[in-house]
Amino acid sequence: MDYETKFRRLILTALNHKATDIHITGKDGRYSLELRTMQELISLDRPVMTDGFIEFLRYRANLDLFSAFKPQTGRIEITLSEVKYFIRLASLKNRRLDTIVLRILNPPTILTLEKLFPNEADRKNIEKLLKLKSGLILFTGSTGSGKSTTLYTCLKSLDSQKIYSIEDPIEFQYDHIVQMEVNPHQGFHFEDAIKQVLRHDPNIIVIGEIRDPQEANAAFRCSLSGHLVLSTLHTNGLQKTLTRLIEFGIPKDLINQSLNAILYQELDYDTKTDKKSAKIEILNNADHSICP
Repeated sequence: MDYETKFRRLILTALNHKATDIHITGKDGRYSLELRTMQELISLDRPVMTDGFIEFLRYRANLDLFSAFKPQTGRIEITLSEVKYFIRLASLKNRRLDTIVLRILNPPTILTLEKLFPNEADRKNIEKLLKLKSGLILFTGSTGSGKSTTLYTCLKSLDSQKIYSIEDPIEFQYDHIVQMEVNPHQGFHFEDAIKQVLRHDPNIIVIGEIRDPQEANAAFRCSLSGHLVLSTLHTNGLQKTLTRLIEFGIPKDLINQSLNAILYQELDYDTKTDKKSAKIEILNNADHSICP
């Protein structure tokens, strides 16, 4: 069986289990295969995994094969039964351990604000926030909670604005957003992207995900430059978002000055109906004292 066929079968297996992630872990030359679903992590009796197949996955994701010991993230597109799937690949390797995590992504479902925020008070709140000319709005929650769906639904309601995004990598294409991809391998870093975006006179700047202090500081800096900034952040609660920002080195007075609101989202999954629903909490910073 060639590597491409093995890869396609692996994705089909994950889809059949309704998995969101595929974990391939190699230790001392022996590999394990696990699937993460909404309910649990499933260990599979695996087909023969080889070093060659793992290298094929890195090649397929357009990673730098000469820097295998450097943590990298890439992207794969694959069409199965006329449906296009997007796969985000994260690679981590050291002398004993070799891990690949494949996240199966589907383009966020773009809803209406009425559908996303059935409560009228919440909807009016977010509409008011999206009309602000500057400041930062953070969409937060755990992995798979639907943050991207909420973010891009909000952006769709603003498609008459000039919207620029900085992403690493670009996972989905949107016609109403000018998307810019960070590419350190080609010398185009996050700071370079910020400078270029600011030169294009945007109304709204989207930072795909805040992962480290550099990106957190850049988001707050952009929000002080007369632009509305929207971004996502992985956290497990409204107050934990503030704690994480402080851990990133953002001063409390800057948080109070620039952060307009936090939207925290949890995803409920009904095993009986196989349906998902989102619960969204909004914490406003109307009096600029969100962080005591």
